[in-house]
Formats: sequence, structure tokens, C-alpha cells
Amino acid sequence: MMKTRIAITLGDPAGISYEIALKAVNSLIVKKKCSPVIFGDKQILAQILPKYFKGNKLPFEFIESSNIGTSLKIGMPSQRAGVIAVSAINKAVKYCMQGNAFGLVTAPVSKESLKMAGVYHNGHTELIAAITKTKKVAMLMSCNKIHSVMITRHIPISKISENIKTKNIVETIKLSIDFIRKIKKKNIKIALCSLNPHAGDNSLFGTEEKKIILPAYKILNKSGFNISKPLPADSAWLKIKNGMFDLICAMYHDQVMIALKCIDASKIVNITAGLPFIRTSPGHGTAFDIAGKNKANANAMIEAIIYAVKYIQKTK
Repeated sequence: MMKTRIAITLGDPAGISYEIALKAVNSLIVKKKCSPVIFGDKQILAQILPKYFKGNKLPFEFIESSNIGTSLKIGMPSQRAGVIAVSAINKAVKYCMQGNAFGLVTAPVSKESLKMAGVYHNGHTELIAAITKTKKVAMLMSCNKIHSVMITRHIPISKISENIKTKNIVETIKLSIDFIRKIKKKNIKIALCSLNPHAGDNSLFGTEEKKIILPAYKILNKSGFNISKPLPADSAWLKIKNGMFDLICAMYHDQVMIALKCIDASKIVNITAGLPFIRTSPGHGTAFDIAGKNKANANAMIEAIIYAVKYIQKTK
């Protein structure tokens, strides 16, 4: 049986990204399940490869996306690190768009480094959507059997309320359900989170539930989606943890990430729904504080690769 071909970007070279990517492709399960094609900086890869692989021959297919990694400072964002990271993303995305790989797994990038390099998208999700000219995408998170999606992503807390729109909630949930239906049962139960404590307590603690979130529920419910009315976020998470729902829709980033990291930080996979191909990433950042120390846990990177492989095998 031919192994699934997966493009993997090595991410920000100043953090743990190269380390976890190389540890992941050297793991037995990844070797068994897929044929990785690695995109990254030639100089940096040459420097660190001997730490994880023996011999002179590359144990995987490598496509050079940059060759400027000398004298890079580890453990901090920089323009050069951003250029290296975005070069790999650009080349790998185009590789997937040309049909050379079935999916893309991206090691973490630093948003600060990307900005220094002239990239003003807020992260992988928005950047890859722009490169592929995809108008609508959703940022899903998977952890064990739980799928979650966030309505707003990387924005300040102070701007969350103004960025939550009924139309956006409806579109995000529809996009997420279309994605999940390809790999799971058809009747997907959705837990819809409120924004405010106690779901606003009949507008005592805010009106977003009544004015924005409840209308989205009504539209989706009328369209046949199996969705709850806006629930207090703490109750919604307890219910999905206990298996009562398949997808939880949260209003903002930390409403998802705090809960998932408490459940199992090593199993979180970031997924972009809506792209022409599957794209996943580990659900953590560059961890500059442990960069270059060989302390990084590659489990989430492995999970991201295996998730992509399973998705491809179920949808081919």
C-alpha cells in the first residue's frame, strides 16, 4: 500500500518547530503512515539534522524553501526567522495546490517574526487562506474525540464583542460541519457557547446572546442542524467532555484553548476547514523559552500529521 504523501513545513527556526518536526518524522507511527516532504531552510536543517538522524543521506524528501539560516539567533523572534517560515509556507502551499501532496502539516510560526518579515496576516489560518484565495475558512481544534471551532481568532479581548456577527456564526458552523461530516457520523450534535457569564443571564451581563448568538441558533436550527441554544461556556465544555456533543462552537480563542489544554495539551491539533486540501498543525506555539534545548515534546506534531493522514484516507 502506497503511503500518503504529506507536505510538512518546518516553521520558525528560532523556536522548537524544527525540533518537533524532525522528531515527528522520525517517529515509528509517522514513518509507517505517511511519506513526508519537508520544506525549510537548507542551512538550518544541515546544522540540526545530525541531532536526530544518523548518516549522510536525508531520511525524507526535502525541498529547499530558503538558504539563509546562518547566524540566526535562537529563542527570539526576528525578521530572518519570519522570512524562513513564510518561504516554507508559500512553497508548500503551492506544492499542495499543484496536487503533489494530499495535505499540509505546518510546524509553529511566530506571528511577531512574520510581522517583522512583512506578513500582516494574524497566523497560518489567514495566511494560507490568502495564498489559496480561499474566501471562507474556519479554525477548528481537535483533541481526542472533541472538535471545537472559534468564531473570532487572534484578536484582542476588547474587540471580541464587536467582531461576533450572526452571519459569521452561521457560516463558521456550516463550514465546520461540512468538514466533520467527511470523517464522522452525519448527525453531529453542536454545543453553541455564549459569550458572557451564565449565557448573559437574560441580558443582565450582556446582550450579545439575545441580539447575535440566539438569532444564529434560530437560523441553524431551522436549517436542520442539531444545535443547542446558547449555553454558558463552562456548562458546554462539561457536556462535550462527557460525550453529549460532537462539536463545540466558542466565541473566542481562549474559550477553546484553555479548556483543551486542561483536557490534554499534547493531543491538540489545529485544523483549517475550507481549504482545497487538509491543513493541520500542533495546537501550540514556538516555545522560544526551550528552543535549542532538545526538551520539546513532539506529540502534538505527531497528532497533527496522523490526523491529516486519516482525513485523507477517509476522503480520497
